[in-house]
Amino acid sequence: MISAKGRVRIQSYKDLLVWQKSHKLAIAILELSRKASRNKENYFIWSQLLRAAFSVPANIVEGYYSHRGKNYLSKLEVARGEAGETEYWLFVMFEIAELDEMPYNSLVGECKEVILMLSAMIKKLT
Repeated sequence: MISAKGRVRIQSYKDLLVWQKSHKLAIAILELSRKASRNKENYFIWSQLLRAAFSVPANIVEGYYSHRGKNYLSKLEVARGEAGETEYWLFVMFEIAELDEMPYNSLVGECKEVILMLSAMIKKLT
């Protein structure tokens, strides 16, 4: 929805571009994990990667619905931290040859974009 001043009005967390991108990233990682062979050695890493990836959009949603002011800011900071953790687990998967270079570079690029977007949002709110 567009306001009288020509700005887009946020009606839902789904209107937030940072949520859209982080959700898309989490789904992409889930799809990748479904195709990967899981074994005793990498199961923990896949679990951590998926937990961190889905925590990013989940924290954005939680902040949107239940927090205001400093508490909302805190949830965005948690989301940014989880995006950083997602980037780390992707690096681990690449290092142990569970993730090829092309998907690794693409997913890390998406992570970095989400981190930058969250950082800009946090800065704007402080």
